[in-house]
Amino acid sequence: DYVILAMLAAGKNDKHPDARQKLLRIAQIFKNHNPTNILTEKAWRISSVIQAAFTEIKDVSSVIQTLKKEDLGISIVVSGLLNEIEDVLKDVGLEMHTVHLSLGTFGNKELLPSDKILEITTMCGHHYVSPQSVEYYLDLIKKDKISIENAAEELTKPCICGIFNTSRAINLLSELSKEDRK
Repeated sequence: DYVILAMLAAGKNDKHPDARQKLLRIAQIFKNHNPTNILTEKAWRISSVIQAAFTEIKDVSSVIQTLKKEDLGISIVVSGLLNEIEDVLKDVGLEMHTVHLSLGTFGNKELLPSDKILEITTMCGHHYVSPQSVEYYLDLIKKDKISIENAAEELTKPCICGIFNTSRAINLLSELSKEDRK
């Protein structure tokens, strides 16, 4: 999955009279390009950051092309597989200026939930999706009390930042529910 984040820079462009309008325009661009999740529209007018999750690289490419064309002067961060993001930027005629890499997990890993559950919980930037919630919905799925799609929607709700990828959650819940039935 891919996350795109637009952020006003404190002391640079956050005080400009049209800063909020530019951020709202970016939010609309995100919304128009098939996000699987996006910061709730109620928060668009008060947040200094707008973010959205996307499943398809072609949608990310369309967003980046539109943002470049409109040249709104707001910082944009794109997360995803480095080579795919590089290809998109090259196609659009942009260059990366900063790269952040995950160096892995350190500490007592035995205390962590399974990797698959972590793949779900870490999709929320504020960690509002708990491992216990994932396990709860997996149990309901296993008992045929909720569909995988509805469970993914329920897990999406606490994620206020809008970067939890519901489509990816459906795939991961499907894998986990099959593992549990073996």
